[in-house]
Amino acid sequence: MLKTFRKIENLNENIRRILFIILILMAILFILAETSRGIFIPDPKRVYGTSLAGLLIYLALIVGKNRRSLFPIFFVLSFFFPPILILALIPFRMERKEIHQAPVREDLLSASYGSNLVICKSVRIMSSLAISLALEISKRRRVILVDWSGEASKRFRDMEHKIASPSDIWLGYQGSLGSSYDLTLSELLSYFGVDQSLILDTIKRKSIRGPVDEILLPLSEERVRIDEALPKPGGALIIDLSKLNARGKNAISLMILLQCSAYDERDFLVISPLLSPITDERLHERIRDDIKWLISSLSKSGCFILSTHEASQFSDEFDTILECDSCVTPIYKLNGFRLCPWTGGKGKRPF
Repeated sequence: MLKTFRKIENLNENIRRILFIILILMAILFILAETSRGIFIPDPKRVYGTSLAGLLIYLALIVGKNRRSLFPIFFVLSFFFPPILILALIPFRMERKEIHQAPVREDLLSASYGSNLVICKSVRIMSSLAISLALEISKRRRVILVDWSGEASKRFRDMEHKIASPSDIWLGYQGSLGSSYDLTLSELLSYFGVDQSLILDTIKRKSIRGPVDEILLPLSEERVRIDEALPKPGGALIIDLSKLNARGKNAISLMILLQCSAYDERDFLVISPLLSPITDERLHERIRDDIKWLISSLSKSGCFILSTHEASQFSDEFDTILECDSCVTPIYKLNGFRLCPWTGGKGKRPF
């Protein structure tokens, strides 16, 4: 090392000057590289780059010879310059973070034009998250929200919305599906123990013959169509199912999802909790095929179906499958909820 320093000292002044500039520039590059890591982010590797920058400055001072008087200044700056410079870079780092967050919000809107399954741990979380999704997306799309808890009206107080009970809406509109709508509806409702012939007769006559079943009420008379009940030009239609039992909530939710599929070109999104029958692993093959077809139909203009882990048996049928509050780094935060990528090994593509 001493021989090397002696050889350096024997160099002529021009070469010294060039080496001095090169070494100083290299030291500055190392300092800038360490600064870009971010001074507030713990990184033990930073000490190596900073020490190397200090060594380069020290060699530059040896080469410079007559510049050794500057050694204390350069030596101190080699350790304290990165924190000083990072203060000037913080605004740019914050700006980049905001730019990164924007596409995530847009991804939620983009996902609303496909079919989405959101896996939740409980019915309470399903209901609350459905309202949170509707609150966010109804700012830019018309939304039909199926409300199981009855809490949506309170949370939508400052947003454009309408509230309806299932008996206010006519769910017998065939739309582009024609007579296949009636057959599919009768098959789906047969899962809940409703006689298929009674369903078809109610749709045809628009009135119930015999005992009144709460599930058939939205089919018994031609009331307002679901698309006509939506607020204009934007906002949410909240269909309150809080007064129904579990059977009624699941059946009406399924009917609303099917009704939305009857619109070939709809400009609204449907958000609904749903347990039965998609969580039933012993589901009859005919009804399973109907549900697969329904999910595919809903993907034309979008839906969010919120359910529990058992519904993952249908995950391959959805465009997107998410989990609620199952990760540390969510892809989207929504009113305290964390929407995370599905880790169950199924699903067509990530969010």
